[in-house]
Amino acid sequence: MLTLSAFWVHAPVIGHSPGSILLNALAATKLSLSPKPAPTPGGVRVLPPKGLNTSIYLDLNHFSRHTAWAHSFMHAYALWLGPVLLAVVFVIAYALAWWRRAPQAATLLVLGGIGTLVALGLNQLIAHGAEELRPYATHPHVLVLVAKTSDYSFPSDHSVVAGGLTTSLLLVVGAAAWRRGTARIGTGSRGRGSAKSAVIWWLAAIDIVLGLFLCFARVYVGAHYPGDVVAGYLFSCSVVIVVSLLRPLAFRLADAVEPTVFGVLLQRPGVA
Repeated sequence: MLTLSAFWVHAPVIGHSPGSILLNALAATKLSLSPKPAPTPGGVRVLPPKGLNTSIYLDLNHFSRHTAWAHSFMHAYALWLGPVLLAVVFVIAYALAWWRRAPQAATLLVLGGIGTLVALGLNQLIAHGAEELRPYATHPHVLVLVAKTSDYSFPSDHSVVAGGLTTSLLLVVGAAAWRRGTARIGTGSRGRGSAKSAVIWWLAAIDIVLGLFLCFARVYVGAHYPGDVVAGYLFSCSVVIVVSLLRPLAFRLADAVEPTVFGVLLQRPGVA
């Protein structure tokens, strides 16, 4: 019908009969109302290093096509399981600091959590400034194991969470504040305190593995370039370290809160 109408539009009108004029008008209206193709979203296709980003991404995508047995797990881990496990390890570390009555260690973890949230907020500004398109927008034939989104790709929000929470634990591991609740040297329970400190080292090591594997999973499922996850991870680490410089102020605030009813949020009730 559209072809016939278009013919009548472009064909010479013999005698300008009322029927031909009406048919021409209807055809012109139909052509003007036909749907137009959606505009291609603007942005950068691949950020530098373009060749390295593209080659590693396509290689991992090729690997993903040949490991179908892992698709279900990688889909879950890249989408929600990885962040949940990282959050669980973080909460365990906070609970251990709370149980050991180490309020400064708990305060450092709170600072790390705040730094991670700050990094997530700043990440949105960076993403809109970089405007890197998702890999599957540039390579429409790649395998994608998660739902496709229209937001920008650089940096990765998931890697920001991984870097921030991991750095928070590492800062607590190396802080003297963690040993505040341990037994004094010369007492019979010194070894017990050392064993508890070893638990934090293990938690930090687990967090590193979980976080790095989450970065790998985001590329494996086709959602990000390698540069996206590396940049998000390192950026979040930097933001958490900068926020942790506020620890003197945070420690004073913790000392002020400790005698109040809200002190139970930093350590379990009882005599340290």
